[in-house]
Amino acid sequence: MQSLARELQQQRYWVFDMDGTLTEAIHDFPGIRRSLGIPPEADILAYLASLPREEAEVRYEWLSFYEKGMAERARAAPGAVELIHLLRERGCRIGILTRNLREMALRTLQVIGLRDCFNVADIVGRMDAYPKPHPQGLMH
Repeated sequence: MQSLARELQQQRYWVFDMDGTLTEAIHDFPGIRRSLGIPPEADILAYLASLPREEAEVRYEWLSFYEKGMAERARAAPGAVELIHLLRERGCRIGILTRNLREMALRTLQVIGLRDCFNVADIVGRMDAYPKPHPQGLMH
């Protein structure tokens, strides 16, 4: 706990992932792949980006609908709310880098009670930068 306290005092900028970091992981990625006809080993976003535009749009629409449902059922990970509030109290700038859409990240934050802790400009979704692990979103 003391090392965390020292880290909090030294670091002024924090970037978090959403699913499985600030929230409990509830996405069924194998199920998403099956529903979208994506091979089990394929990266979902990379696979969709490789499809012809019209085919990809239909699948992205399904993915957005799925993500909306996940946002509505989101639960904060243990200690996440307290950590974010502590960082804000210490004057840290915090952000989100997610492979979700920004609007789904905003809804998730609303559901878990953290929406007011983040500036919209500091939430980077898959349409704002190349998806992780590309460094563009983090550099933003």
